[in-house]
Amino acid sequence: MNQHKPDPARDQLERETAAAEADAEKFDFGAKARHLSGWQLGLVFALCVLYSAFHLVVLNVLPMDEWVFRALHVNLGAAIALSLYATWGRAKGSKIPFWDLALGLAALGCSAYIWWQLDELIVRTGVLMTTWDVIVSAIGILIVIEFARRSAGLALPVLALVFIVYGIVGPWLPGVLYHRGYGFDEFSTFLYSMEGIFGITTAAAAQYIVLFVIFAAFLQVSKVGDLFMNLAFALVGRARGGPAKAAILGSIFFGMISGSGVANVVASGTFTIPVMRRIGYSRSSAGAIEAAASTGGQLAPPIMGAGAFIMAEVTGIPYTQIALAALLPCFLYYLAVYAHVDIEAIKERIDGLPASELPRFRPMMRDIFMLLPLGILMCFLIAGYSVISAGSWGIASAVLVLLRNRFELDSRLLAVPLVACILSLVLLPTAAANTHGMLAIGGGLLALLGALASGRSPVRLGGALKETGRDILAALEGASRQSLQLAAVCACAGIIVGVIGLTGLGGRFSALLLGMAGQSEFFALFFAMLVALILGMGMPTTAAYAIAASVVAPSLQKMGVDALSAHFFVFYYAVISTITPPIALSGFAGAALAQANPWTTSFKAMRYGIAAYIVPFLFVYHSEILLRGEPLAIVHVLVTASLGICGLAIASEGWFKGRLNPLLRVLAVVASMCLFDGGLYTDLAGFILGGTLLAWRFARPASASARPQLH
Repeated sequence: MNQHKPDPARDQLERETAAAEADAEKFDFGAKARHLSGWQLGLVFALCVLYSAFHLVVLNVLPMDEWVFRALHVNLGAAIALSLYATWGRAKGSKIPFWDLALGLAALGCSAYIWWQLDELIVRTGVLMTTWDVIVSAIGILIVIEFARRSAGLALPVLALVFIVYGIVGPWLPGVLYHRGYGFDEFSTFLYSMEGIFGITTAAAAQYIVLFVIFAAFLQVSKVGDLFMNLAFALVGRARGGPAKAAILGSIFFGMISGSGVANVVASGTFTIPVMRRIGYSRSSAGAIEAAASTGGQLAPPIMGAGAFIMAEVTGIPYTQIALAALLPCFLYYLAVYAHVDIEAIKERIDGLPASELPRFRPMMRDIFMLLPLGILMCFLIAGYSVISAGSWGIASAVLVLLRNRFELDSRLLAVPLVACILSLVLLPTAAANTHGMLAIGGGLLALLGALASGRSPVRLGGALKETGRDILAALEGASRQSLQLAAVCACAGIIVGVIGLTGLGGRFSALLLGMAGQSEFFALFFAMLVALILGMGMPTTAAYAIAASVVAPSLQKMGVDALSAHFFVFYYAVISTITPPIALSGFAGAALAQANPWTTSFKAMRYGIAAYIVPFLFVYHSEILLRGEPLAIVHVLVTASLGICGLAIASEGWFKGRLNPLLRVLAVVASMCLFDGGLYTDLAGFILGGTLLAWRFARPASASARPQLH
């Protein structure tokens, strides 16, 4: 039996990588996971599989009352998290202490109480409370706060506690903070109801977010993510700064299916950051590029992390309309990151990877049908079927990919279910979603069975089926672990949303913002931007958007901004709060992986993502960027905004055909701002100023400080 010889250098690298990952993950999680063993490990594994399966069954087969469903979604997740994550600091030991077992049982008991008393609770919540109603509500609120603390850190729980205190002491506060006050019984039962913890944020998490986390977990297990990253390297790996550009493309895929910027950085940065470092990017640049690219993934349709689902739940705007509106803003964001990366590669003479180190593009095209789950998802969404149907049949098609992998069959067989789905949608446009799904999956199974019957598989039937079963269980278990933080932050954000609704704070904030808008609409928007950024600092995007959407978005709507533009405005700043100092969690995670200075890395990430700080103003002043309006107007805004972003990248990097002096950098900024304005005269001024800069640089011989461009 062959054994690998010890390799001290490799072992040291693996230890450093593991330490860097652990250091990065501390910005995303509140506590370390316990190293469980024995029956406790088996129990947590079973609960995780049950948690994912429970959501799939309720959403597709056996619907239940919404309040009970959301309560089980939160409390079963809390029971898992309380067992999985250590109470404080590092995870010591491999056992679940009795107090965490008791808390987990208490969480499940809260759900059981709601289920048992459902009919009565619907009538008496917040009005005719019983003693047990108050006790269960108080225990449930504390469990939700602890659930969020362990899975997402202190920022959100502390903010929730501040709002709870505000709900109690409001009668003694001055000015806009004053409210009439509420008794503890009324206050607690209101928060632990469909108006608070189990409100719109938890609704989005239970109905949509967990479903797409399961979808993402199946993609990871089926190695679709690896294919996507390999495609990115094959496409742009040889270009100057190739690995950085591949990281941008890969992060679009990883980022869109996650609601956490830090998780995206850790998932892809472990691989991309060392490669960027090897070709010449500095530590801080490598960490910042990954942080900016991974954060932007949450702006990428069709999934947009979890924000699109919450936005649809809050506004009532169809999910497909939200995903479509996100296309151009996402393009502008990544154009900014790409432009910075390219200019820095020119400035620092950073070439791409040699062809010998890159995957070959043409052979990978044979495996393009491994992207079947994404194809099925898009087909259902484009055809106008529900998000739940699209996600569920996408998961079912991922099982076909798992079967193909385990039987080692030709991946082109996966074209059959995709073609069957498209034909079904075209020929039977009025059929139910399940009809199209069953025809697609049935066609795929027949294709795989035909290949097996013809002896094309080199593996044994029983072994392959057994391994596929393990893959499915691993995907369900992994999805539950990845869902815990999102479930926790949505439930905890529900506390804040509930307090805002109960006390009327949102209305008073709207009045304050309207007063500012009377003097200057731009100043009011700038103030709203600052509030959204501050609310989002130190917490996951999902919670940041949910809170800002309840405070800032209604205020913008009262100013006359339409709902879609107002919520996109808030959502973008909630996303980029993770790369905005002083609490730039994604930037800090990227710095930890790159072993760079966290402040330098965070400010660079902020600079690379500069478009996201400006583009939201276009949502208000030029809503054509959200694909609303005449085609010519949309093209006009897109072109001028794109040129403005490139101008900002040039000014930011201080380089175009050589190093730029401060005066030329200011000229580039002014030209860019004129182009962003989008008016006839400002566009003309922007083109004149930008053209002057270009003419000056092209006419002037390369300066001594200029470095040659490598392609």
